[in-house]
Amino acid sequence: MAGVDWVNSDGLLVRFGPNQGVRGAKAGVTTGAGKRRELVFTVDLAGPARTIYTADLNNDGTSDGFSGLDTPLPAGALILSQQVRTLITPAGGTNFAVGTYQKNGTVDTAAGIRTTAGANGTQVGTQLTADRFLAVVTTGTYTAGRVQIIVEYDY
Repeated sequence: MAGVDWVNSDGLLVRFGPNQGVRGAKAGVTTGAGKRRELVFTVDLAGPARTIYTADLNNDGTSDGFSGLDTPLPAGALILSQQVRTLITPAGGTNFAVGTYQKNGTVDTAAGIRTTAGANGTQVGTQLTADRFLAVVTTGTYTAGRVQIIVEYDY
């Protein structure tokens, strides 16, 4: 039986078959001493130029937002830094940016965390006023690539 993911009328992600209980490529938080935390998000870059979300909110086969399984950067978080750890060397694409988005997929700041040049975005060093989710915008067609985006913040 193939796995099936479905978003119900309440906006909750429901999984059936072998997908049941699978978290998938979702961001997660690690904690350390004090208030510092890291949001760690693993992304497969392979594919055409696109915005990489984690959930298909309207069940049309295209990921276009975030589900209840996603972990946001919380309201009040002071974003301290960002870094990218390469797991599989990217090939074929031009660049990518990391930004913040509302739960429904609406862009907040498309390159707010990491610019296409790899530098800190405009949100690094600022405090969020609302929960925001991470998404990656790629330029060019990547034939390979898997990276971890790590956003350090105080909360």
